[in-house]
Amino acid sequence: MNIGVILAGGKGLRLNKNLPKQMMLLGNKPVISWSVDTFHKIDLIDKIIVVSEKSILNDIEKLFPPDNYPKLSSIEGGEERHDSSFNALISSRFNDEDIFLFHDAARPFVTEEIIINTINETKRSGACGVYIKAVDTIAIVNNSRIESIPDRKSVYIAQTPQGFKYGVIMKAHKDKDKTRPITDDISLVFNIGLDLSVVDGSYNNFKITTEHDLRFAEFLIGEKDVK
Repeated sequence: MNIGVILAGGKGLRLNKNLPKQMMLLGNKPVISWSVDTFHKIDLIDKIIVVSEKSILNDIEKLFPPDNYPKLSSIEGGEERHDSSFNALISSRFNDEDIFLFHDAARPFVTEEIIINTINETKRSGACGVYIKAVDTIAIVNNSRIESIPDRKSVYIAQTPQGFKYGVIMKAHKDKDKTRPITDDISLVFNIGLDLSVVDGSYNNFKITTEHDLRFAEFLIGEKDVK
């Protein structure tokens, strides 16, 4: 079974909006609908779990009625991102070989190709993430001073989805290293020393975080250039 998990816990604080960013309109539908619709129309995806704050669960259920979205269910998230991911993992009974794809609801322009490539790579390797090459020079800064400048050729930027076999990601949650930062599901797996592979992403598969991001997303919708 291939399960898409749409993580919809963002509050949109940097957008200075009262409405969670995943529920804001982008074109003719909310931001979250763009990625949910893409996942839902892929035959390889058997199930979709939307994980959101309790306050918008009713809105999510109204947005994705069972008659139109038979693959989809919604559950309440946790305090942190990895807690929300874990809630999806324990929401039903799954097998070790089942594949979970965790995706940010605020990334509306994920493509079918990226999702399918992530499924296939997860089947092969057990765990992988979607990445793009950094196009700018990156500096490591501490206390307003540059400590190092990594070789840009080896610097990549993380996107989603992130794919895992159920047995792998459950082991990562069970054995997680609480002394190291947990920024996403990839970091959980990386922190306990398991292997990870890379799937090519897209520069349009960005996360809507700021007002500029939202304006750019609206531009892409208007230009119909979201591949």
